[in-house]
Amino acid sequence: MKKIIALLSIASLILTLSIMKAEAETKVIKKTVKKVVTPQIAPAQPPKVEPTPEADVAEPLPPPPPPPNYEIKVTEEDKGLFGWGLNTDIDGKLLFGSILFGARGDFVFSDPLLIGEKIGLAEDAVEYKVGLGLAISDKLKTIPLFADAVVYLKEGSLFGMDPYLGTGLILNLYGTGKVSGGLGGQLYLGILADLGLDSKTGFSLGYGSHQVGNDLSDSGIFFNVAQPLRL
Repeated sequence: MKKIIALLSIASLILTLSIMKAEAETKVIKKTVKKVVTPQIAPAQPPKVEPTPEADVAEPLPPPPPPPNYEIKVTEEDKGLFGWGLNTDIDGKLLFGSILFGARGDFVFSDPLLIGEKIGLAEDAVEYKVGLGLAISDKLKTIPLFADAVVYLKEGSLFGMDPYLGTGLILNLYGTGKVSGGLGGQLYLGILADLGLDSKTGFSLGYGSHQVGNDLSDSGIFFNVAQPLRL
């Protein structure tokens, strides 16, 4: 009987210990599960933006325009016959006084004051000529220095033709009797005509006077032909 009671006591003690152990393990599991299983709240991800059909077919932006080019290109034609870029002309004159024949070559300069634009004409309507020549008649021989101012009027303003006006001084450098000095002048009206050359040819009619010293002179109406050249 005592053995049976002892066995039951031992079994009861073992059962009690088992129950206590199970409860302890259950608490540990609960704590562990609570710590491990409890999820962290992750931040919300932004929604994905799907490309629209318009974005797929949109044309790319054009490239920016290139910077302006301020370089001045000079062609062979601009440089002239010899590449010097000098404006010149050659004139031939017939003066009906005592039939004086003359020729001259000039350097032509643009007007730095742009007087043409100020008086309602083109910006380059006024130009100046300075040159040397030779004139021979039965009265005198002279090597003159010419200085002219020429004004080109509006195109087609003279019965559909392109007119110009000119005036200038004529200084005798060396003439008949080995004389220097003597001042003459001229005034003329002309038109420009296209003869198929590089520049339009000028035809003018006017009145002029050549003076050699104080004693010799030749004057009268003259006809002149001028052909511009670029050297």
